[in-house]
Amino acid sequence: MNAVGIARKVCLLVAATALVPTLAPAQSLHVAWTFGDVGLESYRLDAFAPDNVGFPPLGSEDPTLPLELGRRYQVTITDYTFHPFEVIAKGPSASQDTVLLSMTVPGPFESDPEVAWTDDGRGTVAFTLTEALYRAMAEGGRNPGYRCRTHPTTMRGDFTVAGLPIGERIAPSPVRVALEPVASGLTAPLLLVPDPSVPARLYVVDQTGQIHTVEDGVLAATPLLDVSDLLVPLRTNFDERGLLGLAFHPGYADADSPGSGLFYTYTSEPLHGPADFTVDRPAEEMDHQSVIREWQAGAYGQPIDPTVSREVLRIDQPQFNHDGGHIEFGPDGYLYIALGDGGGANDTSPGHGPEGNGQNIHTILGSIVRIDPLDPDRTPDSPDATSANGAYRVPADNPFVGGDGVDEIYAYGLRNPYRFSFDRRSGALIVADVGQRFIEEINFVQKGGNYGWNRKEGSFLFDPAGVNVGLPLDDPTLIDPVAQYDHDDGIAVIGGYAYYGTEIPELWGHYLFGDWSLSFSTPSGRLFEADLFTGRIQYLQVASVGDPLGLFVKGFGQDAEGEVYLLGNTDGGPTGETGVVLKIVAAPTEFTADLSAEPAGADVTATGQARFTLDPNAAVMSYQLDVDGIVDVTQAHIHVANEPGGDGPPAVWLYPSAPPTALIPGEFSGRLGEGAITDADFVGPLAGMTMDALLTAIREGRAYVNVHTIAFPGGAIRGAVEAVRAAPPIGAVLTGAGDGTDSTATGLTLLRWSAEDTLSYELKVQALENVTQAHIHVANEPGGDGPPAVWLYPSAPPAALIPGTFTGRLGAGDITDADLVGPLAGMTVADLLSAIEEGRAYVNVHTERFPAGEIRGPLE
Repeated sequence: MNAVGIARKVCLLVAATALVPTLAPAQSLHVAWTFGDVGLESYRLDAFAPDNVGFPPLGSEDPTLPLELGRRYQVTITDYTFHPFEVIAKGPSASQDTVLLSMTVPGPFESDPEVAWTDDGRGTVAFTLTEALYRAMAEGGRNPGYRCRTHPTTMRGDFTVAGLPIGERIAPSPVRVALEPVASGLTAPLLLVPDPSVPARLYVVDQTGQIHTVEDGVLAATPLLDVSDLLVPLRTNFDERGLLGLAFHPGYADADSPGSGLFYTYTSEPLHGPADFTVDRPAEEMDHQSVIREWQAGAYGQPIDPTVSREVLRIDQPQFNHDGGHIEFGPDGYLYIALGDGGGANDTSPGHGPEGNGQNIHTILGSIVRIDPLDPDRTPDSPDATSANGAYRVPADNPFVGGDGVDEIYAYGLRNPYRFSFDRRSGALIVADVGQRFIEEINFVQKGGNYGWNRKEGSFLFDPAGVNVGLPLDDPTLIDPVAQYDHDDGIAVIGGYAYYGTEIPELWGHYLFGDWSLSFSTPSGRLFEADLFTGRIQYLQVASVGDPLGLFVKGFGQDAEGEVYLLGNTDGGPTGETGVVLKIVAAPTEFTADLSAEPAGADVTATGQARFTLDPNAAVMSYQLDVDGIVDVTQAHIHVANEPGGDGPPAVWLYPSAPPTALIPGEFSGRLGEGAITDADFVGPLAGMTMDALLTAIREGRAYVNVHTIAFPGGAIRGAVEAVRAAPPIGAVLTGAGDGTDSTATGLTLLRWSAEDTLSYELKVQALENVTQAHIHVANEPGGDGPPAVWLYPSAPPAALIPGTFTGRLGAGDITDADLVGPLAGMTVADLLSAIEEGRAYVNVHTERFPAGEIRGPLE
């Protein structure tokens, strides 16, 4: 369930008995029940609908009733005059109850439009169980419950609440994508990394110890490196150990860099002597050790000797799980390492200490670590201190250097930060932290930050006993996630990447990630996209696959062009050969074919256009075929060839909609054909196939529209069917570096054409304090400074202070000629676009602390 998602749509349930009144369909009822009474002693359950709702047997007195967040309930009281019904926060006694909804007195939630309380005055009420109502029912340690207003000490009962802690399910994204195979036959691939020296060369990390090479779509037969002999033996059904991370030094491709040719791995290895970092558990009882190793690349294509490496760091792990495992160099040139809390459950297992490793800054576990992994002998002039083991350096500005805490820690309070990434435009560190029983979370991680585990799971109070989930915990010392969902929508978040590729312009600036699976037993992983500035999560609709994916999602990767890849298998554990690498690409829903005589080789002046629209379920494709000046037309089809650009037979009839042909004598202009295409309409090369086959032919350039006439029976006008691609947005990624400030806040501005001569804009920011205004500025020279040309927040002067810290959408609207001021006053939107093309336009967000601008970025 998505904390910021769209409320679920529901259907009216018609009462199964006359004892249960019904509501008007517009009110969307889920469950209805009727209470009779047993004198003055108790309510009696007399009826309920539907019959599969899980209520106790009819006749039960003061029964405990199961409710679910986000659902709407109707209650009918038979003798409502003597036994008026109330929804309460139930205390130890009636005097300690808090009334929230009541048939007789005004309750504080009766005016809440989300709760939508109704009372017909004749014994029937209805309400929706919202998160806010649930929190009020559980406030102060009370329990959700109900009672009779006139007999509160005897006629009272409890509600149990499912769907906790987040009521709304993750909704579908309007964007459809496809998964394009890149490699198969792997075991448990979990990471893809491009070669810094040859960006088209991709390396795939397999959990079982291999680093595979993929180039030009071909998986090399021999791994670049095989460290399987270094690994602890892995469990085949499920394991969180193995080869978990790969990172290339920023100077890998620079022959003059001390990091030339160097890369690093994270491995789970057997116990081998004292570790550099340990926890309070006997050494012989440790499960394994996490090791960071440095490797020297050889000539391309030559496998690397797995026995020759330099050990950088060795860490004791008390249990087999919660290893983290991701490693990546940040924009600052340092290596960041993800370490889980040590495993077990709830951060309370042996080796976790009385407070848990997540909250203990004296253990390295449960944290993001930052180091310079180079041998200190390679960097003799570095200001960073050499580590205790002499194998690396510790950045001088790490938050605990010179104070209390482990010097290597960059941020802490994490359970299992299995995957993280840096936004390639803003540099923001985005960490996906796998939850325990209830919440999966995504964080913007900053230096020194405490992300709450095990005091919190997501934004909610955590019960270390692992039984209950609490209410949201407002503690300013603990940083909340920017997006979260609960276990109704998945059980283990798999971190991904902020998308800046060209394949799917609609997702530019969004975070692509996934969930391992809805179940341990069935491969049911999911693919998500999130707006991390607003917290909204949506699941991506995947062509030919749907949701869930039929895979265990193991990881993601991003190539040098910003495109994102999904990695997974159907076995779940590190076994078998079902592992695949899939590129996330667009799955268009709009297609056109521009028709002319040239591709048909005919001597006519007629033209035409065919337009196709695929429905959201990818089952029906509607079409319109218009022609101009065609003579003696007889038929028109979609043809499918064997090769791109080739000739092929008809696969779909467009005019007429089915054979035989139908002559239109003389010259014709207008709508030649219109209708809908389903699997049943396929003939010739697509006969017996599905819509996927037609979409594949379009994607491969093998489908074209051909209009036939008496004079040109082979085709008079013709054109390839091509996808209509969304125009890429104009974007600005905003950072403190852009304004020359030390701000860690970030932002994103997107401009898109919404109508002729009108640009729509959206401005989002995170962690900005005391915002006052934001504009598009235009300078005289590329990269220079200039005055405001368009107000983005507010939409017009004067400035408007937002006190405190703000994260979310700061401004949105349209830009027309009338909105241009300063250097563009009296000019047009076309002049603004010219300034953008010339590199003279940038977005600047101003705050009280930085009145000239705190975060800024060029529009590109």
